[in-house]
Amino acid sequence: MTIEQARREFPHTMSDMVYLNHAAVAPLSFRVRDAVDRYQTRRALKGIEPYPWIMKTVQETRELLAQMLHARADQMAFVLNTSDGLNILAQGIAWKPGDRVLLNDLEFPANVYPFLNLQRQGVEVDVIRTKDAKVTKDEIAENLTEKTKLVSLSHVQFATGAKADLTAIGKLCRERDILFAVDAIQSLPHSEIDVQRDNIDFLSSGSHKWMMADTGAAFIYAGDRALERIHQASLGWTSIDDPFDFTLRPDELRTGAARFENGTLNFAGITALNASLKFFFEFGLKEIERNVLDLSGYLINRLQQRGVEVITPKDERERAGIVSFNFPDAEKVFERLHKQNIIISLRQGRLRVSPHFYNTEEELRKLMVGLFE
Repeated sequence: MTIEQARREFPHTMSDMVYLNHAAVAPLSFRVRDAVDRYQTRRALKGIEPYPWIMKTVQETRELLAQMLHARADQMAFVLNTSDGLNILAQGIAWKPGDRVLLNDLEFPANVYPFLNLQRQGVEVDVIRTKDAKVTKDEIAENLTEKTKLVSLSHVQFATGAKADLTAIGKLCRERDILFAVDAIQSLPHSEIDVQRDNIDFLSSGSHKWMMADTGAAFIYAGDRALERIHQASLGWTSIDDPFDFTLRPDELRTGAARFENGTLNFAGITALNASLKFFFEFGLKEIERNVLDLSGYLINRLQQRGVEVITPKDERERAGIVSFNFPDAEKVFERLHKQNIIISLRQGRLRVSPHFYNTEEELRKLMVGLFE
């Protein structure tokens, strides 16, 4: 599939809009819209009760997610959002007073509040004071203690665009027998994650940003070590093996991560995610990653040529799709670009641009003209 073919899948590209804000909320493709329309139409007609026919799509989506992460389908589960998934981890561990969680000062609140909430149980939360807008293995190593039970980290930081070395950090955590959790909402599907290679125990991600699906449909990966250590903090009727046997059997939990799905799922949202994943696999995950890196690298080079202070690392091993930079009168420039139908973000006083695989250098050139006019 060519870029031109991929662009035809997105209705907004047929207008004058230049959409470069996938780190916030992504547009929907025709494929996703049509898949959800078919689901809703079937629900409105003869398929009013979806369980007999939708579970095939649910299982297929688990398998696609597992393929993307180099995991097993039984290690995948669906949740509402990234925070919802991380709360399964935070509330499921049998903490003791004095146990410690290690975070950093770059994190989006979704990867902070679930762990700050543990302070009520006597859990200590340590925060790395980062340098150079990124989190490194050495900084994590320096801040680990004998009481550290969990390290939780965004693969790509929302405000700086810096990408962490999951392989090195995961190895460090495994050697210390520390659980390693990853917030992947700013890195999937355009940055490869191999949960086995990277020694990731738990991962959570929404699907309305780079995954290009919809809100309210997220997913988790729970590795075998995490499954052994997470207790069932909340319990619902679909947490139980053979849930359509309605006898009360609270001890007969489903095997794998699906035991954390406490009730009826967001089937429309999972349908959207299914269609988006199939689109990504058809285009090619490696091709998506290459395109995103090329676009973010192109933008960084153009900005630096104009003397702009770019916060995001230039080395493509340390970045993904987000490019964050300081700019004079950033708020006014942001508003001016918005009026020109060039959509980016304003985050922490900086401009943030997040092109996806189907964007083009021509669109980035339009952005540059808008920035410096």
